[in-house]
Amino acid sequence: MQKIDKTETLETILTRGKFEVDYYQREYRWGRKQIEQMLMDFYDTFRQYYDPRNHGSPSEVQQYGYYYMGSIICTNENTRHIIDGQQRLTSLTLLLIYLRNLQNRTTGILYLPINIDNLIYKDNFGTMCFNLDIPERNKCMQALWDQNMVYTSDNESSQNLIARYNDIEELFPDDLKGEALPYFIYWLKGKVLLLEIDTPSEDEAHTIFLTMNDRGLSLNSAEMLKAFIIQQVDEVDRDLVNRAWQLNIASIKNAFDSQSSGLVKAEDVDFISSWLRAKYAKSIRETKKGAEDRDFELLGEKFHSWVRLNARTAMQLTQPKQYKELVTVEMSLMTNLYLRIKKYSENFTNGYEAVFYNAHRDISYQNYLIMAAVRVDDTPSMIDQKIKIISTFIDIFATTRIFNYKKINWNTNKNVLFRTMCQIRNGDVKSIGIRLVSILEGMNEKLDAIQEFELNQFTGRYMLHILARLTDYINVRMGLSSQFENYVDRNPKTSYDIEHILPNDYFTYKDMFNDEEDFEHYRRKFGNLVLLTSDHNRSYQDMSYEKKVKQYMRDNILAQSLNFAAYQNNPKFLVLVHEFGFKAYSRFNKTAIRDRLQLYTKLSKSIWDPTKIKKLAGGWDNAPKIILHSENARRFTVEYGSGRSWEDAQKYGFVSAQGDGKTYLNNIDVGDIIFCHIAGVGFVGIGVCTSRVRSAISFNVEVGGVTKNILDCEWVNTAAKMAIDGDNEFFVGVKWICTVPTDEGYWEKGMKSIPMVAYMMSDETTHNKVLQHFNVDLT
Repeated sequence: MQKIDKTETLETILTRGKFEVDYYQREYRWGRKQIEQMLMDFYDTFRQYYDPRNHGSPSEVQQYGYYYMGSIICTNENTRHIIDGQQRLTSLTLLLIYLRNLQNRTTGILYLPINIDNLIYKDNFGTMCFNLDIPERNKCMQALWDQNMVYTSDNESSQNLIARYNDIEELFPDDLKGEALPYFIYWLKGKVLLLEIDTPSEDEAHTIFLTMNDRGLSLNSAEMLKAFIIQQVDEVDRDLVNRAWQLNIASIKNAFDSQSSGLVKAEDVDFISSWLRAKYAKSIRETKKGAEDRDFELLGEKFHSWVRLNARTAMQLTQPKQYKELVTVEMSLMTNLYLRIKKYSENFTNGYEAVFYNAHRDISYQNYLIMAAVRVDDTPSMIDQKIKIISTFIDIFATTRIFNYKKINWNTNKNVLFRTMCQIRNGDVKSIGIRLVSILEGMNEKLDAIQEFELNQFTGRYMLHILARLTDYINVRMGLSSQFENYVDRNPKTSYDIEHILPNDYFTYKDMFNDEEDFEHYRRKFGNLVLLTSDHNRSYQDMSYEKKVKQYMRDNILAQSLNFAAYQNNPKFLVLVHEFGFKAYSRFNKTAIRDRLQLYTKLSKSIWDPTKIKKLAGGWDNAPKIILHSENARRFTVEYGSGRSWEDAQKYGFVSAQGDGKTYLNNIDVGDIIFCHIAGVGFVGIGVCTSRVRSAISFNVEVGGVTKNILDCEWVNTAAKMAIDGDNEFFVGVKWICTVPTDEGYWEKGMKSIPMVAYMMSDETTHNKVLQHFNVDLT
């Protein structure tokens, strides 16, 4: 976008002078959701202009577009008092501190470091003074500046500041941490715009704030969508539809805390956006320069515009009755489902534990996948199954990535998650289960990575959850009630902490290790960790292992299992001893840590086992492997698209290209393997070449035992057929081994394609992934 008149850049706003906030509005309320949305908006806007494969120097950022962040209202005194906008300025300051710290630990990147300190603080006669000067927050802000991760505070705003900074640490896109980083920093400080409204006094600032927020409130997207839908309904049904809409929206709003959105009460917008994205989005913006918003992005806060344009086509709404049922049937079902997910997210519920687990890890896409899968004719038991199956899938997917040090947020995984959402949309229970298990089995990341898992800055936010899951699993297997809620409850009076079994005492244990670095390395390992109540954890800190292992008998069974006494008169535990290989230790050394790591690996593979999904779905017969004999066959990727008909390519067995594409297709011989790829969709088929390239007017196929020219056949997509130039469109015959519709195309991060019609790859990793995904073996 172009610069808006009278707006200022973030750099100008923050370097102009100090801000203060009045005591009555000092609480910082932004949540993880707002931080994630801010980062996604910045990332998406920046990537419209930055080309990772073609950039020269940061001076190019001068030509990048702007991002408008909104307005702030403050007094124009020497020290400006913020009346409205401190939530945004605080979040931006957290991001700037993170970027400063990120630069400090980044090496080898051209143009770094970029000095952004003056956007964060001023040197006030030798004293560090934050530009956003709020006294009760300053110690916390200083701790974040110093990267003091052990700092704690009883102040609510400070606790939230730390949590949101940790969110930024986790959610900041990985592909902005390399060569793109200096470009992004220059863009952030020079292209993010704010409108500063200055007033002579606080009274006038408050008057403007109230006028902007309380007078003449404009309709939000939800209200505009309702108006459009009611307009399409028969007049006799409009009151019914209006009441159904009001009841649904009231149910949503009443279920949420008024502060949950961080700024305004917009739960109705959040719900409708989630519903429409889950049920109707068929495309998502690509992560490349110049990429445009697609269905998923357009169904964000401005979904009313998308529905107006796509109601008849994408939503198949052509009759007044269908608009009526959209609200009275589908919206009502989605409302109840949305509220059920919220209930299970907040209350540990038997049978729906995975929903709670996912919510505890702040996974935002659980709603999308569950809502996509449930359809209006599902029975209550089918809906129950789908909630359990999909939440279990998300739990296993996220945990597997965590054990591999991979992020689990939407933005990092949006391609695979969006594709999954589309693939399971309105599916039956078994087909959803089969698809989800296939995705898990096809992941590059495996649970075997637990062998390298340790406590560090990345895993710190997840380690308590994982240890609680292991401990709770043993409890439940022994017939005890679940204690997971208690294990992860952060109430300081009853909370649990991560205990290092091996004490932090190198000199006592140095004979067991090569050196102090080796000692610290093993102390961090997953196998050296256990869950203890906070008071016990603190009281055991100075104890040797030999002393505190006796005290462990007062704690949970995972801690008790280190002590020989746990194996006496404990029959329910002894069953698990033989299954998983529990051992007690009189001395705790490197061998013991490796043993415990093996134990934790076995427990984890039992807890996060994809076959649980199969059981929840009622079981199915495993599809047999497709065996493809390919002696001496070469592998070709064929890029198929540009308005061509995939339905007819499957039906009649071909791939085709225009004009110069003949040169590339000419390289393919009979018997070669063809991997069909459609840009923006993924791989949609694997086949064997049955005839070499020839023009359309010379390409014949068998139809019902009769040989016909391809142009004489009846096509599914008649428009694509009519667009063919018979002399300039060239076909290769293919016997398809397996194909999928375009909405089930397979693509994941790390795979490769080239913008050529047909080509071979020296690295067969991509082809091997496609073979595995489609369950094909080459022999």
